[in-house]
Amino acid sequence: MKIAITGAMGYIGSVLTPLLLAQGHQLRIHARKTQAPVTGVTYVYGSLLDPDFVAAFVQDMDAVIHMAAVISVSDTPDMDAFHFNTATTRLLTEVAQRSRVRRFLLISSITAYEQAPYDMPMDETRPYTQGMRYSYDHSKAVSQETALAANGPSLEVLVLAPTAVIGPFDQRPSLIGDAVIRIYQGKIPAIFPGGVDFVDVRQVANAIVQALTAGTPGQAYILSGEWMTLKTLSAHIARIKGKRIFLPVVPLWLVMGSLPLVRAWARLTGGAPYYTRQSVYNLTRSNRKIDNSKARRELGFQPGSLVNTLQDTIAWFKENRMLS
Repeated sequence: MKIAITGAMGYIGSVLTPLLLAQGHQLRIHARKTQAPVTGVTYVYGSLLDPDFVAAFVQDMDAVIHMAAVISVSDTPDMDAFHFNTATTRLLTEVAQRSRVRRFLLISSITAYEQAPYDMPMDETRPYTQGMRYSYDHSKAVSQETALAANGPSLEVLVLAPTAVIGPFDQRPSLIGDAVIRIYQGKIPAIFPGGVDFVDVRQVANAIVQALTAGTPGQAYILSGEWMTLKTLSAHIARIKGKRIFLPVVPLWLVMGSLPLVRAWARLTGGAPYYTRQSVYNLTRSNRKIDNSKARRELGFQPGSLVNTLQDTIAWFKENRMLS
């Protein structure tokens, strides 16, 4: 199969690409900078907002996997991120329809869905998020709706919505990977209350591979793993390390009350704030009973133990000298 992929240079893509190559697929990968040659891969360079470039990118492809997105946890609307995420999805689906691409996969996010009520089972029938307009979450909801609307006789569209992705092969690392490293090293003074559902990046990549030929066109699939508090996550990391890690859980009122200081420090240092109101909400307002049974049935999705994932993640960081 000839497959065009956006966002393949990211975390999920770094795990997905070898799986596709091992199956003999021919890949056309969008990249933003020059890459070393790889057998079976053609790298292309251009703007995903340029209709002419996108037309050439998609031409003669059997499938398109759209993973590229601008991630933001800003407390204010991010119009640039919203525009990129939604416009690229709209343009790619329109071009894919005209180019007779057989299957289009959009990699969305669990944040596209309304999380509340938090203790009630959540599946693909949940309404889209009612959060801040033009936020990252809103962009994923609009992108997902746009992609599914393009499903039809000329294009089979499936959407995969993973929860918080974690695991080995996290080269940059991601925000979650960086948190695991910092907790292991004792460089985080305290943690927030709340938790989130984590899913292994390897299982997400496997589900994407399966979705190229399995699943029902016009449907979305939630890829969830295991919900865990940050306190429990930290305790597991400490057990893997074999050394106690003391991390007090800071009351929510103190976390929110300290936001002006966090923002002021970020302005002084020129860096990103340690946390935002939105990032705290993501932890304290996340659903605890996310149902992945549809993906299990139709895509053969098989999430494993989060503890095992943490063990593999920390071992990989050590092997790659990102953790000592």
